[in-house]
Amino acid sequence: MKRILKACFSLVLAAGMLVSAGTTGSAADASPEWTRYPLIAHALGGIDGVDYTNSRQAFTRNYDKGHRVFEIDLSLTEDGQLVGRHDWMRYLAQKLDQEIPQEKLDEPLTLREFKSYKILDKYTPLSFKDVAQILHEHPDVYFITDTKETDPELVKQQFTIIRDTVEQVDPAILDRLIPEIYTPQMMDTVKGIIPFKNVIFSLYLTEMTPDEIVRYVQNNQIRVVAMPPERAQKQFLQDLNNVGAVNYVHSINEAAEVKRLMDNGVHGVYTDFLSYQDLGIDPTPLYAAAAKAANDSSGNEVQKLDAGTADAGSSPETQDIATGAPPTVWDRLKGLFAQLLY
Repeated sequence: MKRILKACFSLVLAAGMLVSAGTTGSAADASPEWTRYPLIAHALGGIDGVDYTNSRQAFTRNYDKGHRVFEIDLSLTEDGQLVGRHDWMRYLAQKLDQEIPQEKLDEPLTLREFKSYKILDKYTPLSFKDVAQILHEHPDVYFITDTKETDPELVKQQFTIIRDTVEQVDPAILDRLIPEIYTPQMMDTVKGIIPFKNVIFSLYLTEMTPDEIVRYVQNNQIRVVAMPPERAQKQFLQDLNNVGAVNYVHSINEAAEVKRLMDNGVHGVYTDFLSYQDLGIDPTPLYAAAAKAANDSSGNEVQKLDAGTADAGSSPETQDIATGAPPTVWDRLKGLFAQLLY
């Protein structure tokens, strides 16, 4: 009975997602390929009940759970390097159980110091070079950067580091690196440094009105907008959809809240702890579609992204995507009904 109830919830949730994202002429029709994933692992996702670690182990744990789109917090060190850290306030050092000297609390560490402090005595902190290497090693992964700064000089410093590091590690990863942009001025600054294929206009640092945001998104051909839950009003979401932008809300950790937001027109969410399994969603078709897209863009043979991603026993839904025929909404619903009756 519990399995049936969970399947029913999954069916309702997925149907809501399909209705909001699959309508003819909707923003989802022309949105970037990575937005096929409705979940973004916030701060690389939680690990062992702890959020905001931005650690290597958090990435690995949540990758293994099925996530392929990850947000990472990036901050500048004392010596001008970029690292996976939300901020340098003492509360975070305490939360992460790092015994940083009193005189260094509330101040940036050097890169060497940052790398020397394990997180919770066991997790590995990441420099941006480490992040670039992860992208290089995982061609099915996308990283969203939350750099937090709007001061033009700091933005230039951050994105110059990003540009130079990407060029050093692997220029091809740039297409899977997606910056959060907070203001129109920041957009202009970043464009002058890196020609990103994808960007997210993130609203948590702007005081722009909904109408101003919609006009800006339309005039600048922005395809993705991120926002806190209080901004996710139904009319605003519809207005964004009408000008070709899908939306993500951050950060949501309850399945019932995800459903409520989806019913209201939300396309996807950032989350610390939810997985596709928690929502009753099989991500296999998403992996297959991503592999197909990668193959189309590179001309190389599609790599197998996960054990069991595509095999002879794949569902018709998966086979359609793998062969290039996108599944219809009805195809997806049939697959969900099959899960319900299994």
